[in-house]
Amino acid sequence: MQTRSGFAIALLALFFCFGHAAEAQSSDYKFQVTPYLLTTGVNGTIGEQGRTADVDASFGDIVHHLNMAAMVYFDARFGRWRALVDNLYTDISDARATPGPLFSSVKVATKMWIVDPEAGYAIVRKEGKELDATAGVRIWNLENNVTLFRTGLQVDRGSGTRSLVDPVVGMRFSSDVGQKMFVFAKADIGGFDAGASVDWQAFGGAGFKFNDRIVVSAGYRYLSVDYSPNNAIFDVHLSGALLGIGFRF
Repeated sequence: MQTRSGFAIALLALFFCFGHAAEAQSSDYKFQVTPYLLTTGVNGTIGEQGRTADVDASFGDIVHHLNMAAMVYFDARFGRWRALVDNLYTDISDARATPGPLFSSVKVATKMWIVDPEAGYAIVRKEGKELDATAGVRIWNLENNVTLFRTGLQVDRGSGTRSLVDPVVGMRFSSDVGQKMFVFAKADIGGFDAGASVDWQAFGGAGFKFNDRIVVSAGYRYLSVDYSPNNAIFDVHLSGALLGIGFRF
């Protein structure tokens, strides 16, 4: 119930906290919504009910088995304060995995919904440059299925749905480069055994301002979580190129 309430709060925040963490804001108030594409690969270990598999899937593998993906970033500026919300959903079936010595093949399917509402405060704010301290939570909703086969016959299956809420703290930097270009970076870490043991990410890149309403950005993102509840494991790393287009209002 607590996690569902967290999701509801995060969803309400989506309607009010629009933005992009990639651009230094020059006015006291501005907000923006940025749909983006994360060309992610997935590697790590996924297990349910004692059935585990090592997953090593490139972006090409994931696209082939991708059922659905939705990625949107929101940012709002109120003077030195900032509200950030990242929303990422993926539904992947039959990800490439290692079955182990006793089985001929394995099928891994996972659904991930990650909502990351945070607040930030500009501890350094100069013309065209900002350094923010950020804090919030990263909410994970995971549905995992691990099916083991021996010579084409299903012999074992483990599945489960789990939710966790991790506190996260971090830093965010952005700087204009000339009139049209900008660079950005963000890193955070959390978990602290509140949900996951460790939950951290880092991303950065550069962007271009077409005008006062539209900006585009490209970069690289790495997201890692180590979550091992009873009789299960989700030790996974997501990484890949990040492409976004921001609409300012």
